[in-house]
Amino acid sequence: MKAVILAGGEGTRLRPLTCDLPKPLVPVCGKPVLFYILELLEKNGCTEAAVAVRYRGERIEAALGDGRYGSVRTFVSYEDKPLGTAGCVKKAAADFDEDFIVISGDAMCDFDLAAIYKHHKDTGVKATIAVKSVDDPREYGVIIGENGMVSGFAEKPSYVNCRSDLANTGIYVISPEIFPLIPDGKMVDFAKDVFPEMLGREMPLGYYAENGYWCDIGDMSAYKRCTSDLVNGKINAELPERVTDHGSRISKTSFVAKGAYFSDKALAAGCTAVGAGAYISDGAKLNNAIVMDGAFVGEGVTLNDCVICTNAKVGAGAAVYEGAVAGEGSVIGENAVISGGVRIWNNKRIERGASVTSDVKYGSAEYPEMSEDGICGTTNTVITPEFAVRIGSALPKISDSGIAVSCADGNASLCIKNALLSGISCSGGSAYDCGSVPLPVLAYSAKLLGADICVHVVSRSRTSVMIYSAGLLPLKRSRERIFQGAVTRGEFMSAGWDGFGTVTEITDALMLYRSYITGLSGFKVPYDVRIVSRNAMFRDICNPFAKKISSGREKLTVTITERGDMSEISCGDTVIDPVSMQLTVCAYEARRGHDTALPFAFPHTAEDAAAAYGGKIFRYFASSMDDRDEEARRLAADQLFMRDGFALALKVLGYMAELSLTPAETLESVPRSSNAGRFIRVNCPPQRILDRLKAVPEENEGAVIASGDDRVFLRPDKRGTGLFMFAESFGTETAAALCDKTEKLIRNAAAALKQI
Repeated sequence: MKAVILAGGEGTRLRPLTCDLPKPLVPVCGKPVLFYILELLEKNGCTEAAVAVRYRGERIEAALGDGRYGSVRTFVSYEDKPLGTAGCVKKAAADFDEDFIVISGDAMCDFDLAAIYKHHKDTGVKATIAVKSVDDPREYGVIIGENGMVSGFAEKPSYVNCRSDLANTGIYVISPEIFPLIPDGKMVDFAKDVFPEMLGREMPLGYYAENGYWCDIGDMSAYKRCTSDLVNGKINAELPERVTDHGSRISKTSFVAKGAYFSDKALAAGCTAVGAGAYISDGAKLNNAIVMDGAFVGEGVTLNDCVICTNAKVGAGAAVYEGAVAGEGSVIGENAVISGGVRIWNNKRIERGASVTSDVKYGSAEYPEMSEDGICGTTNTVITPEFAVRIGSALPKISDSGIAVSCADGNASLCIKNALLSGISCSGGSAYDCGSVPLPVLAYSAKLLGADICVHVVSRSRTSVMIYSAGLLPLKRSRERIFQGAVTRGEFMSAGWDGFGTVTEITDALMLYRSYITGLSGFKVPYDVRIVSRNAMFRDICNPFAKKISSGREKLTVTITERGDMSEISCGDTVIDPVSMQLTVCAYEARRGHDTALPFAFPHTAEDAAAAYGGKIFRYFASSMDDRDEEARRLAADQLFMRDGFALALKVLGYMAELSLTPAETLESVPRSSNAGRFIRVNCPPQRILDRLKAVPEENEGAVIASGDDRVFLRPDKRGTGLFMFAESFGTETAAALCDKTEKLIRNAAAALKQI
């Protein structure tokens, strides 16, 4: 007897188990399904088997080794393109001159193939289909017939129109005489094409009802059921060598392969299967779990009705629950929790303490950290709508009075924003949907609404989810830690059906902002004011006001950043840079009897600009550890114009109009210094570089290198990947030259630390 084994399936419903593994090589108790089929063929007198492969066929060929499995000679037949079940069989069996068996290499069974073959020969039909009675025929191709002869088919019928319970198992006996019905090089299927064609031509087509075991391992539940059936002796097949001295720690219905380490302080309950080379540590509790070859299970781990794939690692104290799968080579961090049904794709890492409630398919479950630009990552890969829901669910943990949310234009930004709003609501938080508006519009709306958290989403090829305290100020460190813990460990509340939070749509956000800008633009300047910005929406908002304040022909350009938070003014050869604009506003506010709040890293000339008119500067930190900057934060939250590029420009232009100053005179009216800044990425902890440079620590963040009138302020970024450098020079040396000199020191220090 000869056979063709169909082994080209990708097993998409079994992923991540089959991400890099062809379905026929999926192990059941440590042995690939394909090998069980080869053993079945050998037992039934088969001497030669062609294995038809396509997906990862080279791995199947490697697994077959020297072309012989027991007494069965094997050879591999590759499909250059998909040919269907009939097309690939014709190609593989091209040299067969007698009737042969066709069987799936990824379905477990123990049928009496010899009896099926004999029945086929005795009846003289040209093809015989092995069928099995099933309780639920809705997922199968069903055979209709009587007295062993097929009269029709029904593909996955409902109970309403089902006339038979005989499922087509995909096991056939085929005569080469039907090969003319199979066109060469085309996609042809037995059940859909060849067998109906045979009935149409009145060629005899038989069936044989089998009572043995048959399970198409099509999805994870079928795979687990098949494993359980094999361990419990429901399949007439030979298990690999196993540990026989179970003791009380391993249930009699569990399988532990010989060569696995299973601690005498661990427990295996239900129908648990542990593969060769696996390591099960002290205190681990396994219930109906499948742990494949080479996997590591740490101390105190709980595995309940889940699958841990080959060479995966589960850290101490972690828990993996019902229906979850940890892919090959994946790493589950200590004390992490993988919720039921979650699939962790191959080689992904889940950080310590994380609570994972959705599949981790792309990137990593080491969730992106907060940076100065918010939470950033590739759109729909790292930052997905699912992850946005998670971010939203964590936000109510740090909000006392509501969360205002907006986004940039475009469908991607809108989708991520809406997902984030859903997360806020489903954890019981209150949100204000400010729509697709620029960041300054969000800030002003949030102020009027009394929201203490602002979130702005910008999605292009990468997505940035920017999260601020009121007034677009950076989150205090305590809030940042609570938020990050909620995101990574799932420490947020899931509201009951009647506890979802309200999402209030703010349809007049632009009108409110225009009203605010109207109050800042009650003056005229003798220039033709033009707005330049890559943010088209913000540019369109600003243009009418630019025309309103213009009363001359000389061109004055206000260039606003794409984010909308900063600007500069240029007129002829004069450029009022962003720092000088803020210094001008400090002086302007001081003249009006107001103090000003600025970031801690802002140049110290601000104090001089304000002091000239009796004003004072309050400083707030990039990551406040306590309440020392609370007064600065309260003041900054009211001074939105310091983080609104257009409002800042209007303040400066208003100052010019009030004092009848030209741009050049305005620039001369504030203390002058040379300022420069840059970010330097380093490959070692930045605080060690600061220590090596003997930089003097400041009161709450960063450190300073000072020499005479020159000052360089250095501050690590939030993720510890580099240093922000802010240089200020009152001497002959420019700030840019100071930056160059300091950058060289930093890189030399980083190189030296790498060698230590």
